[in-house]
Amino acid sequence: MTTTDPDLIALGDARFDPARPTLITDTIVVTGTAQGTFRGDVLLRDGKIADVAPHLEAGDAEVVDGSPYILCAGFIDTHRHLWQTFYKGFVYDMGLLDVFANLYGPYSTRFTADDIYAATLLGRLTALDAGITTVLDWAHNVTTVDMEDAGIQALRDAGGRSIFGHGYVGDRLSDVARYHDEPRTLDAARRTRDKLPDDDALISSCYLGLEPDYLISMQACRREFEVAREVGMRMSIHINSMGSDGAGGVAPADTLVAMHEAGLMGDDVTYVHLSGSTDKGFALIADTGGTASLSPQVEAHVPSFTLPPTGRLLAAGIRPSLSLDSPAAGSEDFFSQMRATFDVERTVAQNNFEPREDGSGITLSDVFEFATVEGARAIGQQHRLGTVEAGKVADLQFIRTDSPNMMPVLDPMAALVFHANIGDIDTVLVGGTPVKRDGRLLADLTPVQRLVEESVARLYWEAKDLPDSAARPSDAAQGLFCS
Repeated sequence: MTTTDPDLIALGDARFDPARPTLITDTIVVTGTAQGTFRGDVLLRDGKIADVAPHLEAGDAEVVDGSPYILCAGFIDTHRHLWQTFYKGFVYDMGLLDVFANLYGPYSTRFTADDIYAATLLGRLTALDAGITTVLDWAHNVTTVDMEDAGIQALRDAGGRSIFGHGYVGDRLSDVARYHDEPRTLDAARRTRDKLPDDDALISSCYLGLEPDYLISMQACRREFEVAREVGMRMSIHINSMGSDGAGGVAPADTLVAMHEAGLMGDDVTYVHLSGSTDKGFALIADTGGTASLSPQVEAHVPSFTLPPTGRLLAAGIRPSLSLDSPAAGSEDFFSQMRATFDVERTVAQNNFEPREDGSGITLSDVFEFATVEGARAIGQQHRLGTVEAGKVADLQFIRTDSPNMMPVLDPMAALVFHANIGDIDTVLVGGTPVKRDGRLLADLTPVQRLVEESVARLYWEAKDLPDSAARPSDAAQGLFCS
């Protein structure tokens, strides 16, 4: 959409020059703060939000017409296995143990550093296209130094804000028993932290915890938490994702209690999934200042998971963040994750006749905050990301209001959560710099496609000696991209 006011610049023509302020005028601002939602102005300077108000003076700023758009913070995905971009669509009918047998076993060890690079790059670009300005990359198939370096380089090349998760050194995905009592080393974690030491940097790092008494012994888990804290990494850990599949170890309801008794819980830990967890466990997370990451779409339909415990977390005083988990079983956009969160929790509350104590149910504002500011809190970045307010980094998205599915916009929050799609995201900024404009990523996708073609061909079409149980792509898709 172009403006008819000669004093205004259309969004598509804006330069977003870092040496000059940019004033977005007359836009629908969804702040995510106590300011709420209003039509007004947003001033950007030096890659940050300088001011937000119903009206601001332009001064020496480039003045951009924001009237056709909803402006909001970029989404924050707190748990995505980017390397599994090459498993897209495989897991809709598998339980977790089937995933280990049919995917991880046959294929995870076949990934090379080149495959990790291609899958991570494609997955991160896909997320940027969907307005997801920050992703915590659960890189748990990184088993060598070369693979780690490839994953980190892919995040750099994609151009978004990313957190690289220090992964499973050694073949832990397909040989759990071998490593059950063997913690990762301090040297391995320190290498990752030395490469990515700054949590406020565009590419930062965290430590991925192994689920105790399923994938690792409690003693080894304790040592890994000590390692993470020694090098100064926040931690993200799957909890009870194995328990509901009947795997060995303690009862799934006891995992958080056992971790608390071992002295492992703290405000530097984000707990992922929480399938089968008890209210007592949730109380322990709240008491120790921890955060939660739910993957509502995956948890709602993949066998072996329990429904996302959104309402129970809220009752315990924990506001969760959201994540895709894996494109193997979920849509790679956050509109889908917000809708799944809202629909599942409303359905659970109605079927159980258990509304919140104050009589209200989950709201659209709740799920939007889960996708933004609560994501920032879960990665320790609430002071910099997740809302549209002065002082925050300008990680923003501009969503069109003139598409058939968006018109008429009567409630901007409803439009964002339930009516928008990826195609409505016109522009995405990361630190004030565009990574998507006029509805298209700025990255050159031609070399990316070539890398994807080469990896997919080698992993699937050219693979030899696969077990009969191995998941396989449709024959109809063979050669789809290859020339």
